[in-house]
Amino acid sequence: MREVNWVDKSLRLNDGIELASRIWTPKGNGSWPALLMRQPYGREIASTITYSHPEWWASKGYMVVIQDVRGQGSSSGIFKGFSQEPKDTSETHQWVRSLKECNGKLGLYGFSYQGLTQLTGTKDSKPPDCLSPAMTGIDLKNHWSSDGGAFWWNNNIAWGLQIAALKMKRENNSLGWEEIISALENKSYLRKGLALLKKYDPNNFVLEWHKNINHDNDFLEIKLISSWLKKPMLIIGGLWDPHLRGAFDLYQKSKAAGGNPDIIIGDATHLNWWEGSQKTLLNFFDTHLKSDKEVKEKNFSKHKKIWNLSLKKWEPIEEGKVQKYKFGLESNGTANTEVTDGSLLLNSKGSGWFSIVNDPWRPSQGEGGHLGPTPGMFDRYIFDTRLDVGVFQTNSLQKDLQISGIPTLETSVKCDQKSFDICLALSMVNEKEKTVNQFSTGFLRVKNSKKNEKCECKIEMHPTNILLLKGSKLRLSISAAAYPAIGINSGSSDNNNGAPTINHKIITLSFELSKTFMKMNPFFN
Repeated sequence: MREVNWVDKSLRLNDGIELASRIWTPKGNGSWPALLMRQPYGREIASTITYSHPEWWASKGYMVVIQDVRGQGSSSGIFKGFSQEPKDTSETHQWVRSLKECNGKLGLYGFSYQGLTQLTGTKDSKPPDCLSPAMTGIDLKNHWSSDGGAFWWNNNIAWGLQIAALKMKRENNSLGWEEIISALENKSYLRKGLALLKKYDPNNFVLEWHKNINHDNDFLEIKLISSWLKKPMLIIGGLWDPHLRGAFDLYQKSKAAGGNPDIIIGDATHLNWWEGSQKTLLNFFDTHLKSDKEVKEKNFSKHKKIWNLSLKKWEPIEEGKVQKYKFGLESNGTANTEVTDGSLLLNSKGSGWFSIVNDPWRPSQGEGGHLGPTPGMFDRYIFDTRLDVGVFQTNSLQKDLQISGIPTLETSVKCDQKSFDICLALSMVNEKEKTVNQFSTGFLRVKNSKKNEKCECKIEMHPTNILLLKGSKLRLSISAAAYPAIGINSGSSDNNNGAPTINHKIITLSFELSKTFMKMNPFFN
């Protein structure tokens, strides 16, 4: 192993706050291009759950700086989430470039929170030379906290408690830390999570998101800087990552600003990436941070690609390309009791109706996909045998069928309550129908509707890319809950949409299938 050195250093900000960093450098004297990650989880970890250790990056000729953001790790101050980052980011950039170990070149890396810190700076600050935001979003409501207005229950409660546990560690509150970690381990966080956040971390941003989910204007606006969006950028996303829409939106904003970003969407969850991701990232940095023209020409070519889930290979992302077909839905009223009744009709108009009931005592389950507790491909065969799930599927396909883009369902529905959820799942049924492999999910929360009156709804599902092979079937499953991925709708217009309570109402949905169809929308608007 190539030897590297590391040292801890602090930056005193203009307001007196000190930010702690750990810096790794190649052995020997010299100056190198810098890679910077600003994160809230502890600089010693350095996001090694998804990235190679800083020692590896340093062995490749980089100075690596991992910084604890304000109020986290060994940095002073109070952690306030994304709102604190722009000024701190820009001051950190200036400081890193001033260090004698840095040759003036600066690249940014990191995923999730660390992905968004790359995009937040002050307008008057010098842009980084390149950046690589991964598994992140730029809209706190639609990329971080909800799908179709439905709050990410499992993901956000668990993440909020992780932040609260870090606060307990800073305060040396072992009892609080133990109570939080126990709730996560025994899964009682699904019921007690909000109360624990209010008890131990009342200013936690997840609590704010939950309170503001019904109000668009109460979410912090992330202001992107045009000059930064024009810099070389490698956007990394995952087909099972909850922030995937954010990757596509960031790509569009960079293009609109005059940039020419790369985008790679792999077979990845938020935490588990594909083999070869580190090499691709290294090639990107070598291209834009090292002056050797031969290295640039050899290592990196423009990437705009997405993984095909069934063919297990990379395919190009083609902007504006989308399949022109539609699927109609047909049922005689028993799509939730007989698999053979619900039909998914390619390029044909649907007909009929069906009704489902959401009983909060035993809600329909939400697993796999981008929001389930165990994300990824999921066999939902057992889920689809429930009578609170409507099932619509094609006949055996006579030829291969490409599903690439954003599946979107439009429907007309009546409900006996003011508020309700529509939860969708798309699956590939194998030839013998022994497995139902779910590959995309979607959610919509309707609030303040008129009871027993028609409501026109549009539900966008998670972006996907899969080839359904000849002989297989495409299945659409419809339910009124997907717990614990999404909190249970209370049936009223309040914000009591989480674990079932005594006040949760039974909800009945009736769908008019002559006004229901599914089509594909492109990845980019």
